Amino acid sequence: MKITFLGAAHEVTGSCTLVEVGKTRFIVDCGMEQGRNMFENQSLPVSPAEVDFALLTHAHIDHSGNLPLMAKNGFSGPVYATAATCSLVDIMLRDSAHIQMSEAEYKTRKAKRAGGEPVEPIYDIGDVEALVKHLRPCAYGEMVHVAEGVAIRFTDIGHLLGSACIEVWLTEGGVTKKLVFSGDVGNLSQPILRDPQRVAEADYVVIESTY
Repeated sequence: MKITFLGAAHEVTGSCTLVEVGKTRFIVDCGMEQGRNMFENQSLPVSPAEVDFALLTHAHIDHSGNLPLMAKNGFSGPVYATAATCSLVDIMLRDSAHIQMSEAEYKTRKAKRAGGEPVEPIYDIGDVEALVKHLRPCAYGEMVHVAEGVAIRFTDIGHLLGSACIEVWLTEGGVTKKLVFSGDVGNLSQPILRDPQRVAEADYVVIESTY
């Protein structure tokens, strides 16, 4: 098993973790960096086409915003998330694509006046539409076998509608280890949202730098 932290390791936003177990590669979140960039996130060390699937803790753009870029560059695997996250991320990524396209159009107009080259958006609405076809909604508490030796379960973490921490069981060489990815942890006694639910045990816990 190998874990590579690609973002949100020493600053908030840009969450992305690559996990490799046996011949399987998957990512947990694929966020866009937002705000002032103090630390450069690492690039994905493999081609997006070589990533088998993605797990998504919640829909906020700093956790989901680069998934359409993955699709643009060859990723075509399933994206597992809660049903509410699947609904929200469909809306939010379309909005993100419109922002990318509008900014590219504005920068292109400025570049044209200065004799420069046109600017391409990071991704466009077509990339989002390609990505959302691969969303796979899961219920809270449901054990889902997503690949040989990989099982997952989403637990309500109370941060946003549909938000979850993700329990991941990895089996390699006859040995099973349990990882827990915290996602963004919510507060107590919030309207609409449930309080964060407890996870009983784990061999390793990956916690967002915010916490």
